[in-house]
Amino acid sequence: MKKITLINGVEMPCIGLGAKVVWGGEKAKTSELAKNQYEIYAYALETRKCELFDTSGSYGLNEEILGNALHDTGMRKNVLLMTKIGNQAQREGNVREALENSLQKLQTDYIDIYLMHWPQTGTFIDTYLEMEKIYKEGLVKAIGVCNFHKHHFEELMGRATITPMVNEFEIHPLFTQESLINYCIAKDIRIIAYSPVGRMHDVLIKSKPVFDLSKKYGKTPVQIILRWHYQLGRVAIPCTLSKPHFDEIYEIETFSLTEKEIAWISSLNENIRLRYNPDTCDFSRLG
Repeated sequence: MKKITLINGVEMPCIGLGAKVVWGGEKAKTSELAKNQYEIYAYALETRKCELFDTSGSYGLNEEILGNALHDTGMRKNVLLMTKIGNQAQREGNVREALENSLQKLQTDYIDIYLMHWPQTGTFIDTYLEMEKIYKEGLVKAIGVCNFHKHHFEELMGRATITPMVNEFEIHPLFTQESLINYCIAKDIRIIAYSPVGRMHDVLIKSKPVFDLSKKYGKTPVQIILRWHYQLGRVAIPCTLSKPHFDEIYEIETFSLTEKEIAWISSLNENIRLRYNPDTCDFSRLG
């Protein structure tokens, strides 16, 4: 799997595995969702196909489930762990405590990539300054942000001393975010796409470019879209609980799209945002 290199030298594979939110406290540990999440994590680790796992302190039991899979398979040293500090921890000013909780749940003594989940108004700058301290202490190998617009970066860099190494935000063919992508590239901020297949939106999955290219290459719509991300040089974080679908994700190196086909897929952009806008969302409702 092709990798990109962060500004500090950390290498990140261009495909990672996203996480399901598992709510419900102790009872949720025996739920079907928790079981399926554990099984896909264990499968991803045992097959050695996935080298990047993306989770968050805001995803309920997810960190704990991933930590159990890492412990049971003994594969921690073979993968990059990426987790995030949520909004509640930001409001409480508990950056270090949030990291320690994540370390405990993930059953590890370091995080490869530690991100701020949202640029929460009034807290995101102080949170990032604390993240810089944690990075300098070596508890995390890289730091970055999620859901930042250009103005968030410009406000942050008035006080920060370390430019965020990555920005994880919503990107898919219906929402290409070219201006923000170009800004990040200019600042050496690597790009991670979440909701990379547009949450399987019918407008995208059944579009003529995706449909025709799926037929041409004998690939699924998801594989076509992930290959689009892959050839554009960014990391994509798809999410699945299905082993066959997981295997499909890691078969996108078996074909290539032409430049015209990449452009054809990009032409689907309608600026359709499917997740929250950090400029208008209610941060108190996002953990």
